[in-house]
Amino acid sequence: MARQSTRTVILGGFVLCGILALSGKPFVSYIPGTTSINLFGRPFQGDPFPWETVKPRKELRWQKCYVGRQCARLIVPLNYSDPDGQDAVIAVIRKPAIIPPNSGFYRGPVIFNPGGPGGSGVDLLREPNSGFFSMILGPQFDILSFDPRGIARSTPRVSFFKTDVERELWNSDLRVVNSSVEGIARTWARSKVVGQLAAEQDYGYLRHINTDQTARDMLSIVEAHGQSKIQYWGFSYGSVLGATFASMFPDKIERMVIDGVVDSEDYYGTLWSNNLLDTDKVMESFYTGCADAGPNGCPFWAASPGDIKRNLTVLYESLRSRPLPVKAAASYGIFDYSLLRFTVFISLYFPYAFFRDLARGLAELAAGNPQMIFERVKPPPFECPCNAPERAFASVPDSSVAVICNDGVDVPSDLKATEEYFETMIKTSSWYEIWASIRMNCIGWPKFPKAHFRGELNFSYRIFSHCLRI
Repeated sequence: MARQSTRTVILGGFVLCGILALSGKPFVSYIPGTTSINLFGRPFQGDPFPWETVKPRKELRWQKCYVGRQCARLIVPLNYSDPDGQDAVIAVIRKPAIIPPNSGFYRGPVIFNPGGPGGSGVDLLREPNSGFFSMILGPQFDILSFDPRGIARSTPRVSFFKTDVERELWNSDLRVVNSSVEGIARTWARSKVVGQLAAEQDYGYLRHINTDQTARDMLSIVEAHGQSKIQYWGFSYGSVLGATFASMFPDKIERMVIDGVVDSEDYYGTLWSNNLLDTDKVMESFYTGCADAGPNGCPFWAASPGDIKRNLTVLYESLRSRPLPVKAAASYGIFDYSLLRFTVFISLYFPYAFFRDLARGLAELAAGNPQMIFERVKPPPFECPCNAPERAFASVPDSSVAVICNDGVDVPSDLKATEEYFETMIKTSSWYEIWASIRMNCIGWPKFPKAHFRGELNFSYRIFSHCLRI
């Protein structure tokens, strides 16, 4: 990262895979606007750091937090068009550079965004494996991230519900959308309710939870850190955030990496129409890879990729007609078609990290033992820790919905348009029954005025082909 000139660098999704391979521990991912699934990772255990003890300030005042990290809470305008109005508070975390700031070799902070929208930057960097970012970039950079406005530890935090119990009860009834009239209509009706709940809980802040204001927050963080230009690395939705920043503040970029690039125009159009174009190919790689690995290398092995695919289809159909009751050591519930589809789908995000465990779980499921895979994808039953501060700082799917719906064009609210959209998009990918709910979450969204920046992405960039080689 030499400093001679300003440029924007675009990468594909390869670097993230490299980080995963090095760390041996995947980052937790989730589908935007849905309840998270912590596939083959650990469930939310609360935040061991008391964020309520960090005083919000208009400058970055760092204090120790977690292991080898520093945290701060930065006061910014809730609405940058009204800087003297209500405040927002952004939770910021960094892993300090090994080289001291007064050294001539110190190169300042690199800001990370993990994606989503709705992903927590604090969660990204609080984990020990995030130290690999320093290994990649070098000891001269601060590794810095933040919870975007409305998300997790940044306030006001988006919530459509008065209590966590309400949210858990509502989301416990989520299902995969299907092409039946009942399936689409049910999801449509739920989205109408979500919009009403959002409007009722809004006290004027909700319309300002968007990518425009988050980009301005990043500039505020950069300037509070004593820098004039941003160094940034964003994954997935973070590529939309980076491209938006570049269009809004082209003279404020030192270096920028947008990784796992999302089609920003499709995103701002609330279309979600081209994200799954190659997803079926990744699924095919599971079948072929399992067949090639042989019975010793793949627990779900069969003689050919087609046989493996048919065996998985048998599991789908079996669970569709006869869900399994499960009482595992740490959790309990019903293993049904929707849960298996979500489980397989999430594994496609991280095939190198997850496919072996997925094959083992499918093999045990086929043998009549669903406990292993169930425990790995279902967290322990929800417990209400009354007045527990860590719950107030937990990520919730509400914030993801808010960013998506505020950013994008308004979605038609009638059921017929919803059915036509689903029928069109299910032809693009067999996985659209899961993905469709992202756009459908916005069906009943309040009709806020959308005067903020929403995707006129005009910026120049270079693609370094050597960066794509791994």
